[in-house]
Amino acid sequence: MPDFTNIIYTEENSISWIQLNRPEKLNAFTKDMWEEFYETVELAKNSKTGVVVVSGVGRAFSAGDDIKATYELKNKEEADNFFNTLLKVFESLLEIEKPMIGMVNGLAYGGGFEILLLMDVVIATKESKFALSEAKLGLIPPAALSFGYTILGIKQINRLSLIGEAIDVYEAQRIGLVDCIAEKDDLRNKTLEIAWKIISNATHSVQFIKKWSNTHKDKSKFIELINVLTMFSLDSNARKRMEDFVTKRKENEVGIFC
Repeated sequence: MPDFTNIIYTEENSISWIQLNRPEKLNAFTKDMWEEFYETVELAKNSKTGVVVVSGVGRAFSAGDDIKATYELKNKEEADNFFNTLLKVFESLLEIEKPMIGMVNGLAYGGGFEILLLMDVVIATKESKFALSEAKLGLIPPAALSFGYTILGIKQINRLSLIGEAIDVYEAQRIGLVDCIAEKDDLRNKTLEIAWKIISNATHSVQFIKKWSNTHKDKSKFIELINVLTMFSLDSNARKRMEDFVTKRKENEVGIFC
C-alpha cells in the first residue's frame, strides 16, 4: 500500500479503511490532504473490497477545511486549484459503486459534515457533534446546498447552514444524518457488524443499489456552488472573518474549522 502523510489506508477482510489522520488539527483538510483523500477513495474504488469505511483519528471525524489554508489563498488561480481538488474528491465519492460507512468518533463540521452526506450508513458516538458553520466565515457549504437538499431536505440544510450552530448526535439522527448511535468503546464493533451485514448480501444487488442511488445526486449544482465558494473565499468580508478566526485560534490554541 502507498504511504500517505495525512491519511491511513488499509484493506482488511473485504473492507477498505480510510482514516483521516491529522488529529492535532482535528483532521481539518489542507489541499494536500484533500489530494490524499481522493487517492485513497480511488484505491478503495478499484480494490476487491466490498465496503469502504471512513473515520477520523483522535477526537474528531473532521473539522472540515483548515481555515488557515483557505485564508492563505492569494488569488483566483490558487483558489481554483484548492477548490477544484475538493470538487475532484466529491466527484469520486459520487461515482464509487461500493457502500460507504461513516464512522464518526467526535465532531464533524463543515466539509466533515458534507462527507457524511455521501455515506450510505453513518454510525456515531454519543459525544459526536455536527455543524455547517461556513456562513460565519463568509463561505458556503457546496455539498450541503446541492445534493444535501435531496438527502436531508432543504429546510434542515438551511436551518443548519443559516444558524451555523452545532447539533448533538440525537438531533443528527432525528434529521437523518446519523443512522446508528454507539458507545465510544463499541464504535468499531458496531461498524464491523453493519459492514458484514452489507458484505453478506448479494454483490450484484448491492452494486446496483449503490449505482442507482448515485444517479439521484445532482452533480451540476455542486459544480456551480464550487465556483461560488471559490469566489467567496477571495471576498474581502470573508477574508476579514477568516483572519479574525485564525488570529483568535492562535490566541486560544483551539478553534472550530469549517
